[in-house]
Amino acid sequence: MKKDDLVKLGIEDEELVKQIIILHGKDIEAIKASNEAASTELESLRAQLAEAGQTIEGFKQLDVDGIKAAADEWKSKAEQAKEEADRAISTMRFESALEKSLSAAKPKNMKAVRALLELDSLQMSEDGSIEGLDDQLEAIKSENEFLFESDEPRPRIVTGGQSRTVISDLTVDAARKAAGLGR
Repeated sequence: MKKDDLVKLGIEDEELVKQIIILHGKDIEAIKASNEAASTELESLRAQLAEAGQTIEGFKQLDVDGIKAAADEWKSKAEQAKEEADRAISTMRFESALEKSLSAAKPKNMKAVRALLELDSLQMSEDGSIEGLDDQLEAIKSENEFLFESDEPRPRIVTGGQSRTVISDLTVDAARKAAGLGR
């Protein structure tokens, strides 16, 4: 719409024509923005369609048997990793329970006592205790008592005290004086 078109319609007020043209321009700009958005969306959809087509072509070229074999391989690796993790956890629990039980036996040197144990014959029970450990510890204690702290209290050594001698201080002084010794 142009100014001349409005004049032909019988609108001759200049100010009114300007206002109509401004309003018409706003409408045109809104339509242009809407068209640009639609055009951008159309291009995006075309790009997505092309990408989907490429993906479909890629799927057509896939080796299904190879994928199944790879999946089976990864499954076996996962199972093996789980078994190794379970073994490691079991070993850690055993070591922890052994350490706790050995500490309760009060060894002077934990490594020395552990070296004397037959670890292959020990097994961890459901309640977390180690079966056969008490028997082995008793045998080690009987043969190597020096490796363990004694349950008997240590003797207490008493050093000097405030006791006085039987001889009085006066007697000692008199004897020292007679011998020619000073006090």
